[in-house]
Amino acid sequence: MNKHLHMKEMEQQRAAWQAQLDGISRRPLSFCPDFPALAQRWEAWWRFEADRPLLAAAVRKLEAPRWDKAFDLLEKPEEWLAVRRRQMEATCFSPDTPPSIRVDLGPVVTAAFLGAPLHFAAGENTSWQTPVIRSWEGCPELKLRMDNHWLDVVLKLLDRTAQDAAGHYLVSLPDYSGAFDILANLRGSQDLLLDLYDAPDAAFHAAGGLVDAWRLVFEKSYATILARGAGITSWLHAWSSVAYTVPSCDFNYMIGPDVFRELVMPSLAEQARQAGRCVLHLDGPGATRHAQAVAEEPAITAVQFTPGAGSRSAVVWMDMYRLLQAAGKPLLLVCPKAEIPELLEKLDHRGLVLWPDDISTPREVDDIMALLGKR
Repeated sequence: MNKHLHMKEMEQQRAAWQAQLDGISRRPLSFCPDFPALAQRWEAWWRFEADRPLLAAAVRKLEAPRWDKAFDLLEKPEEWLAVRRRQMEATCFSPDTPPSIRVDLGPVVTAAFLGAPLHFAAGENTSWQTPVIRSWEGCPELKLRMDNHWLDVVLKLLDRTAQDAAGHYLVSLPDYSGAFDILANLRGSQDLLLDLYDAPDAAFHAAGGLVDAWRLVFEKSYATILARGAGITSWLHAWSSVAYTVPSCDFNYMIGPDVFRELVMPSLAEQARQAGRCVLHLDGPGATRHAQAVAEEPAITAVQFTPGAGSRSAVVWMDMYRLLQAAGKPLLLVCPKAEIPELLEKLDHRGLVLWPDDISTPREVDDIMALLGKR
């Protein structure tokens, strides 16, 4: 297909989605009667115009039979949905957090769609893939097959969840990730790290091809959910009337700023452009070295930062937050609740969402909302 024609069709599709999402945002949800106001607050955040910081929080308020991701029921949609719906109904969502059910097969599931064998660790509530690219010579074609088993599972779960969700709650997408994290799962992180120095062109072009595979999955997911009249969110709980993605590059902690700019950022920026909006996920101290490159890239709409297991404090990265906000990037920050007052004092409230990761009761949600100016 002619590239210009393809881009025009994508723009038309994104505009149609936006009209649908905007219509959904204007109607209350049975699990969130105040959803239109919630949606307006998120839209203001995307534009760096929020009148107060937002709180992303979902804590348990009731007991549920189980709180895991129900990997054992992935191929039994009705049973899987029943478990996940009970979990949602037993959850207290902050006034800024739309109720949702997430179709979750673990991190970077796009690699499984491309042939990497998928393994589940039920005890740890996660999954991983076995790499399939042994060398660039004779490398298997990194092309998405729509008859892939795990892609079929995901699309069936998205469709069934969306059918149930319309008018009631949102559907949260799986972790489709960023091109280089997908490539790291297909190739193996250590081998890919060596490739960036021994075969950078092969890695760069492979990542570009993975953007095409990601786009097909992304478009099919949005189309499936919107066809049922349901709204869409992600694991970050953000609402957007423009389609958005959450590209990650946890691989970036292993590389320097120059390699990140030259080889990794182009595919992240392309995913952001093709989606419409993005929240770039940065995780841990090693990711902070790339903040300048992120600040300078206009395609990156917003940034989510997690301090990481080795650095519980969020406030130590205040200079990075200011750099990103000065570049017009709204922030979604994972933080300990004790640091919220300092973050509120030093950061621009117009582009700020806080996600305290150490709260566990509805009362704590109420207390933090009071701090944010919601009485």
